[in-house]
Amino acid sequence: MNRVRLYLAAAVMAVAVLPAGVASVRADAPNPTPQQQLDQLNAQLTGDQAKLTDLNDQVERAQADVDQLSRKLADDQQRETVVSRELVMMGKLEYEQPAFSLSSILEATSLQQLLSNIAQARLVAHKQRNLLDQARGLRRQDEQAHTEMAARLALVQSARDSAAQVATRTLTLRDTAKDAALRARAATLVQQAQATTNQPQIVKWSGSGAYPNHFSFGYCTYYVATRRYVPWFGNAIQWWANARAYGFPEGQTPQVGSIMVTSESSLGHVAYVESVSGSTFVVSEMNFSGWNVVDRRTITLGGRVPIMGFIYGQ
Repeated sequence: MNRVRLYLAAAVMAVAVLPAGVASVRADAPNPTPQQQLDQLNAQLTGDQAKLTDLNDQVERAQADVDQLSRKLADDQQRETVVSRELVMMGKLEYEQPAFSLSSILEATSLQQLLSNIAQARLVAHKQRNLLDQARGLRRQDEQAHTEMAARLALVQSARDSAAQVATRTLTLRDTAKDAALRARAATLVQQAQATTNQPQIVKWSGSGAYPNHFSFGYCTYYVATRRYVPWFGNAIQWWANARAYGFPEGQTPQVGSIMVTSESSLGHVAYVESVSGSTFVVSEMNFSGWNVVDRRTITLGGRVPIMGFIYGQ
């Protein structure tokens, strides 16, 4: 629960630190040189992109946590239903064959055995009632955690949507900059911010048609989710554990159509395996050489790429 509250606090801070514009220059400060202006604009763009990426990171993690809590809550409800059904069955049996029936008294070979049978029946019923109370308590705790995490997700999504401010300011930077490289970087950030504020809706998988895609546009996770059915959530580094929780088989051998998961950054990286030839294989990927850029790499098993493993289809 403390972890959820820390997430909420971090999300509030993320909203507070959204860039509000270029810092004002003191009236008595000397006019910056063109190179200084260029350096300042480059630093501004770097900071804007880092903040936007961080907000996307928070959203991906929050979505994964909400998904995990949703599945845990479903398990809690199923467990509570099973225990409740068992108690009902025990009550029915007790009604049809009460522990204090005349036959049970007559069949007892001793008073000690009779008392033992009665005590055993009461103990089983007591344990079942305790299990039901525990299941209900666990479900209430998980419901509270789910509610808090869903609120945190809504908060960080709102913060990410505010990234339109980045696009607005970057447009100005792009229009005033004379450096071609800077203008290109600014244009990319504008596109990235606009894509961030128009995230695809989460679509329930129906088993046919287009794949649902609930990942941030332009990143490696988004691209792979256009090539494969990916029902789980989270950043690339979380895919290895999250796919297993959904029952997807995993291994250390590349297969055509499998998802490669690596730890090439703190957020991880995922790619789609296009072909395999012996110990080498070719992957297609996005956001390896640049945001929203798709490229291909040939990788050798046991080489320099820190591969966590491969996720296969169900």
